[in-house]
Amino acid sequence: MTEVLMTCTRCDDEIAVAMDVAILRMDVEPRAHAELLFCCPTCGAPSVRQVVGELLTLLLFVGVEPLCLSEPTLPREDRAPAHRQLTPDDLLAWHEQLDGVSFVTPWE
Repeated sequence: MTEVLMTCTRCDDEIAVAMDVAILRMDVEPRAHAELLFCCPTCGAPSVRQVVGELLTLLLFVGVEPLCLSEPTLPREDRAPAHRQLTPDDLLAWHEQLDGVSFVTPWE
């Protein structure tokens, strides 16, 4: 079992975080940093720590399985339709159309 020594942000105790009860969260896109999510074994407070460089390489090397997440995406039906960008001429034409409107009646 792999353990990482850290200091708890809440109780300031030096703790050994067991990797089998922690979550190493990484992006799907390869990056040189990740987050370690764990609960302090002393006080039980949840914590998130940035893991970078050599520590991240070492954790991956010893076999810690990261949770790889990607950027959330919307289903196709919830995405904005593909239309051309509005141009200044479009806005001017819309402004000219509104010039003839004197008042707007609310829906009934």
